[in-house]
Amino acid sequence: MTPVRLGVLAMAALALATSCSTPDTGPTAAQAGETLKAHITQLMRETGLRNVEVTDPGGKDVSCGEGRTKRTYGAKSTFDGNGEVLINQLTGTLTGTWGYKVDRVFIPDSAKTILKLAPSRTVVTLDLPTEHEVAVVGETDCVKSEP
Repeated sequence: MTPVRLGVLAMAALALATSCSTPDTGPTAAQAGETLKAHITQLMRETGLRNVEVTDPGGKDVSCGEGRTKRTYGAKSTFDGNGEVLINQLTGTLTGTWGYKVDRVFIPDSAKTILKLAPSRTVVTLDLPTEHEVAVVGETDCVKSEP
């Protein structure tokens, strides 16, 4: 094996060993789940949606396999008016208030917008399942399960 290949192999092994031993410093699934619940609840309130119904109360670990878990939360509401305008308003609130980044943009006939907030490990999906109904559902990233 050439010295260059040995060097590359050594660097790869070092990177792998370092990534495996680095402690996870981000929020736990429970902490991220509480952030998710707070963001969705406040989002629904700030955008003036009425008759909000919690569709997924969250609060439970959902297994992702390999010793990892995530949390979920969801709500829906009916509204009057234009769905695209509402999705834009919800997106603006998520990006402007908490710094979410748009991962997938709303496209007519595929009315889902997906936003992610990496520091809090949360993902929020905005959806228009029917003409005058909006669903806001979220989940956390899969993180190492708490003992």
